[in-house]
Order: sequence, then C-alpha cells, then structure tokens
Amino acid sequence: MKLKKPGQRIFKTALAVFLSFTFSHFRSPHALPFYSAIAAIICTKNDVTGSINIGLNRILGTFIGGFVGFLYLLFVKKNLTNEIENYFLLSVIMAFLIWIVSSMEKPNAISIMCIVLASVSINHAGENFGAIDFAVNRVLDTLVGVVIAILVNSLDFEILKFIKYEKEKDEK
Repeated sequence: MKLKKPGQRIFKTALAVFLSFTFSHFRSPHALPFYSAIAAIICTKNDVTGSINIGLNRILGTFIGGFVGFLYLLFVKKNLTNEIENYFLLSVIMAFLIWIVSSMEKPNAISIMCIVLASVSINHAGENFGAIDFAVNRVLDTLVGVVIAILVNSLDFEILKFIKYEKEKDEK
C-alpha cells in the first residue's frame, strides 16, 4: 500500500472538527460537542456548495427530528407503559415524517431526521436536563458544526499550494 499525500479536505475536516469541539465546549454546559463534530465531518465536502447543501439538509432534518422527538416525550411517551408500544408508535411517526419530508423534496434530510428523532425520544429521554434542553442543544450543536464546516471549507489554503509550488520548484 502506498500512502497518498493528504489533501486540503483532510486538513479542513480536522480543523472544522477541532473548532466545532472547542466552540461547543464553551457554548453551554449542556452542549454536546460530539454532535457538532459529526456535523462538521459530514458537511466538509469538496466544495463550498456541497457543504452548504448538505448542511441545510442536516439542519432541517435535525430540527424536525428534534422538535418531533421533544413533542413525543412531552405528550406521548409518559402515557405509554410498554416499550414495544413505544417502538411501534415511533416507527409510525417516522414513516409519517419520511413521507412529509419526501413530499417536500428534501430526501437528504430524511436520515438525520430519523436519527435525531430516535436519539431524542429513546436514548435521551431520561437526561437530567430535560427533553427540551437536549432537543435544543442537539439542534444548536448541529448548527455549530454545519456553520464551522462551511466557513472552514470556504477557506482557500493558499499556503499549502505555495509550499507545494516551492517544493516542486526546488526539485527541478
């Protein structure tokens, strides 16, 4: 196996992840830097347009999933006594949301919407700081990662091009 030289996207992704971790860390005691980093990783693309498109879909899906998950915990989950009922109802709600978001012609928001809905309504239902705090922080942390990824991806790492040019010039 021959290792390739790392490209700009690798450096930009690493920088976006670091900045996302750091910003979320200082944003709030309830921030979850992990989610900011995920958004930064997914939204750092080969070009800024790709980052913006995936970022907007992530924000939309995260917002819908977080909001519906919060409503579910607030109004539905506390009235269920059986986990199988809970899973069935969540699956039906997911199917309905997939249909709605697909009808909105936003298929790239569907996966993250379902993941966030499941995350809020199942994994984080018993968090000490509450469902609304988790849902809001989940959306904000995703927004942090998306915005940072877009900003970092819009940087033109001219210094890397200059170093490569100088090295090639010296080798001749």
